[in-house]
Amino acid sequence: MPESDLLSGRTAVVTGAAGGIGAALAAELGARGMSVVLADIDEIGVRRTAAELRDRGVRALGYGVDVADPGSVAELAAASYEEFGSVELLCNNAGVLLFGPVADATIGDWRWLSSVNVEGMLNCLHAFLPRMSRATGWRHVMNTASTHAFLPDTATSALYSATKHAVVGVTLGLRSELADDGIGVTLLCPGQAATRILDAQRNRPDSFGRRAREPFGTGVIPLAIEPHDVARAAVDGILRNEPLVFALPEFTRDTFRNQVEEMWRLADDALGARTGTPCPAGD
Repeated sequence: MPESDLLSGRTAVVTGAAGGIGAALAAELGARGMSVVLADIDEIGVRRTAAELRDRGVRALGYGVDVADPGSVAELAAASYEEFGSVELLCNNAGVLLFGPVADATIGDWRWLSSVNVEGMLNCLHAFLPRMSRATGWRHVMNTASTHAFLPDTATSALYSATKHAVVGVTLGLRSELADDGIGVTLLCPGQAATRILDAQRNRPDSFGRRAREPFGTGVIPLAIEPHDVARAAVDGILRNEPLVFALPEFTRDTFRNQVEEMWRLADDALGARTGTPCPAGD
């Protein structure tokens, strides 16, 4: 089947879709003929974004959901299947961010980050994959990580980067696990995108304790790639069943490539390739 026909008439669920990359993903998928379920903890915002898509002729449902709550995600899955009958594409895009040294972070900071970035992804996988696996035809999962998962020095973003490392590990494993079921899996890694992620704590529940200091402010990230450009790269990668899609500003690509190479140099040195020191197999 031609790539242009894979999406038309099918249904996508996109989390973190009230704004930013999630809203852009929903718009891109809708423009390519998909019905879209937009989910976000910001219920007012996500319903408004869905209404804007409907005004453009897209079949869209906006649904308030806390991905950190398995019950809330189960309700999302039930509503999605009730409204559209099937889900062929699951985009686990919801994510939150904190900056600051590990020593200054609270356990609440970590629990909040991991509850959304890691457990939120797992909750969605557990809610949607059983029915997706029983279906036939084209199906796909996309998980959003970050370029921060590939940096050799994550000073000030260590906790956030740790959660995104987890997303990388789960996604690459999932790609192998679901291959026999005919379900594709893609890892999306945006970098420096023009979103409100610096203000992610606006939706932080009180149960995770006080808000952390925000050393870089809460505005939209400047000199960044636009969300619609990230969405276009992501959807093109999904259609090609690519394992990994990077989406970052063009002027930062060389710097990021150097950082990734430095990461592998660290591993190379540790393995003894540069010193000639043998590394026992299996250690």
